Amino acid sequence: MKKEHIDVERAMGFSQAVAVESGGTKTIYFSGQTGHSEGLEAQSREAFEGLKARLEASGATADDVVKLTTYIVDYSPEKATAAFAGFGSLFTDRDHPPANTLIGVQTLFQPGILLEVEAIAVVGSS
Repeated sequence: MKKEHIDVERAMGFSQAVAVESGGTKTIYFSGQTGHSEGLEAQSREAFEGLKARLEASGATADDVVKLTTYIVDYSPEKATAAFAGFGSLFTDRDHPPANTLIGVQTLFQPGILLEVEAIAVVGSS
């Protein structure tokens, strides 16, 4: 088994992504991506843009994502549309979207962060 730490945030003590390769398959675990603009919709777009950049840096694409976990501060059903504003810019295949769990939370790691998206991608070896 081979592990690769991608885009290490040394000052914060974590990796933006960790790829594990075993048996010809690479599984990539992505740390939560956030936005810093005002409003849930803008933060959603930024978070999914950040995830796209992390996917590219890891040699993966949106098609390789098999699981998302989305955390939303003070979630209510009315916030769902805004929470997934950035989803469509990354996941364009409506017939094969990744699995997703939506979790309402009281707060995230910094004040003003309203949404965080983490992902798991699986890439077959070439």
